[in-house]
Amino acid sequence: MKIQAFTLAIVFILSACVATTPDPISEPSDYEKQIREWHQTRNEQLIRVDGWLTLSGLFWLEQGNNRFGGSGDNDLVFPGNNIPEFMGTLSLAGDSVSFTSAPGMEITLGDSLVNEMGLRRDVSGEPDILSWGSLTWYIIQRGEKTGVRLKDAKNPNYVNFKPTELFPIDSTWRVPATLVPFDTATTVDIINVLGDSEPSPTPGLLHFKLGSSEYTLTPLANPGDESYFIIFGDATNGLSTYGAGRFLVVPAVDESSTTFIDFNKAYNMPCVFSPYATCPLPPTENLLTIAIEAGETDYRIKGGH
Repeated sequence: MKIQAFTLAIVFILSACVATTPDPISEPSDYEKQIREWHQTRNEQLIRVDGWLTLSGLFWLEQGNNRFGGSGDNDLVFPGNNIPEFMGTLSLAGDSVSFTSAPGMEITLGDSLVNEMGLRRDVSGEPDILSWGSLTWYIIQRGEKTGVRLKDAKNPNYVNFKPTELFPIDSTWRVPATLVPFDTATTVDIINVLGDSEPSPTPGLLHFKLGSSEYTLTPLANPGDESYFIIFGDATNGLSTYGAGRFLVVPAVDESSTTFIDFNKAYNMPCVFSPYATCPLPPTENLLTIAIEAGETDYRIKGGH
């Protein structure tokens, strides 16, 4: 009898163990898969060699000749190892910029060696990009300032990049929104980190609800655009997200003036990834009082803003 009782006890213990086996992990929903695919594409864009992580310098040109290279006696000192002491000259004359190579330098534009040429700026849509070794640079225009944006494929922030992270994906952060258009063509002044202001067209106000509270955001778009660009801030800024705010792209409204704002697709500004980016800042009307715990969280780099 003792042996039978002992056997029954063992069977009971084993059956109890089987009964407490944890449930299998559930498969992610189609929505969660969609957000993760978006996030993967986002990270793939960040690690492109022409992306923000390779940005290594921003230099403002003075009227006249601006010598550049690795030596400290140049007007523009390019950082990095084994940079030639003198690489060439960038000349600013009024609104025009020209380039002259230093003797013996093999600087290229695409696949062609160049010694001297005028340079198109980024405001043209297709700036002329010069290259030497791992370095590329081109001319940018910011307000009244003309500058040189330098990128380096050996930038530690690029070489040591780790994928960005997201808040837990929650479909309740995807909310319907209604556009109330302005009666006339309207612009909103967008100020960047340099303090420059630029008027940007807006189609109206997007009205939406989070929980029981109503909010509005001012999107940026030209007539006929298929999507809206939103620069916004919220109560997570400076805590779990970048202090200046984040970006968001939403589809343009349909025939019924409705769209969806998906905060799970909110993403970091370029300034998160480089101190040399010139990011636009949220207009005052886009500073939300609620904490938007969705989308990309903050990302720290050496020397960041």
